[in-house]
Amino acid sequence: MVRIILILFCCILVHDVFGQETLVEITGEIINAETQEPVPYVHVVNNHLNQGTVSNTQGRFWISMEKTDTLLISAIGFETYAFMLKEQITSIRLEVTIELNTSSMELEAVDVFAFRNEEALKKALLETKVPIQEAKRGIQLQVPGFYYGPKKEVKPSIGSPISFLHSKFSKEVKERKQLAKYERQQNYQKLIRAKYNEAVVIELTGLPKDKVEEFMEFCKLDNSFLGPASEYEIAIAVNRCFTDFKELTPVDSLVDEN
Repeated sequence: MVRIILILFCCILVHDVFGQETLVEITGEIINAETQEPVPYVHVVNNHLNQGTVSNTQGRFWISMEKTDTLLISAIGFETYAFMLKEQITSIRLEVTIELNTSSMELEAVDVFAFRNEEALKKALLETKVPIQEAKRGIQLQVPGFYYGPKKEVKPSIGSPISFLHSKFSKEVKERKQLAKYERQQNYQKLIRAKYNEAVVIELTGLPKDKVEEFMEFCKLDNSFLGPASEYEIAIAVNRCFTDFKELTPVDSLVDEN
């Protein structure tokens, strides 16, 4: 009896171990099916594992999935793509190339009126005071709300007060625009430095301080990615870089001697 119980227990244990899904690491490139050019900032989502990532500026991405999962790949201007693994896949690492087809959207036709709507135009035509007889004799029918006078373009003459004020005002406007642009650039750079710096690298990778600069030279994340990226997306990108960095760097040199 005891032997039978042990055999049943072993069978259940083996079933549990081999019945578990093995995660497969998917590394890939997303390209435009028509132009074969990389597609940046594509959302790759695994709803089953509640994970997601975004492709970088070269269209590269990394994510893990179980063999029965489905990855939903979407980007503005492209049709959503569903990626699934084939049943005969046995590798736990897979390199893929995904081609996205551009999506075409048809817009409904709309009627454009100078008035708020068609009813307002009809009302204005009915309320006009020009007699029908005068309209038949060649007198132009004028609709309220429209200007039928001569077209004139007022240009300030050289040396006039208007020319001086116009020039001064334009110069001030340009200077204010340049100043606002400079301030936006400065604030954007501060945002980038706050998202990706030495402290962030140390927290995500555990590298010693003397290796952080070398790693950041190796893992150069574009500002166009860092700007809109979330902390989760940056962490995935840094961890991916760190995996490649460890393969190219001796293990002993990554250990802090202190």
